Amino acid sequence: MNRKVVIVFILTLIALGFLTFYSFGPSSITRIGPQINPESLKPAKAEATNQNNESVEVYHNKDIAENFYVVSIPQSWQIQSTTSHPGGYDFVYNRGTSKTELMDVPDNSTLELFVLSQEEPRLKSLLPDYKRIDYQKKKVNGYDAYQLSILSDENGIRNESIKTYIMGPDRAAVITYSLPQEMVASLQNTFNLVTSSFHWENN
Repeated sequence: MNRKVVIVFILTLIALGFLTFYSFGPSSITRIGPQINPESLKPAKAEATNQNNESVEVYHNKDIAENFYVVSIPQSWQIQSTTSHPGGYDFVYNRGTSKTELMDVPDNSTLELFVLSQEEPRLKSLLPDYKRIDYQKKKVNGYDAYQLSILSDENGIRNESIKTYIMGPDRAAVITYSLPQEMVASLQNTFNLVTSSFHWENN
């Protein structure tokens, strides 16, 4: 057999091997990224109540390894859809929305520094007539957390958003409530119960 043909044949086999590994090997998982686990969308079957004796649905998010978590929401809230990224939920209730999601914090930053130097400027650029009304450090089930409350205009309505950033084993969790400002006081206790129900499962 011609030497050039043999060399081309060997190089072709090597190229096919690399292509197969790239398409179906471990590196393909990294490129595709985490996927939404169907089990994350099913509330726990056991009946549960919160401290107000309200019926709640308990969700176990198992989308991203090292970041499994649990959160309980009132049964009257509806899960609208998952967020576009694995590790999150979108909930709707009367004139408001709530969201839980995971946020990657760079290794060269702390959660608080990232919230103040990256997240808040990002929100300020996105939300019309942005105004910070409160910022505080707190604990959520023993985890360090930072809560940012802001006002913005949405179609002529003054909306308040309360964002709680919770330190996690790999990524941080973010719980957001958004609704017209005048409704916040009546739902504050419910928000506190939902936030306090959050905990990491693999810690």
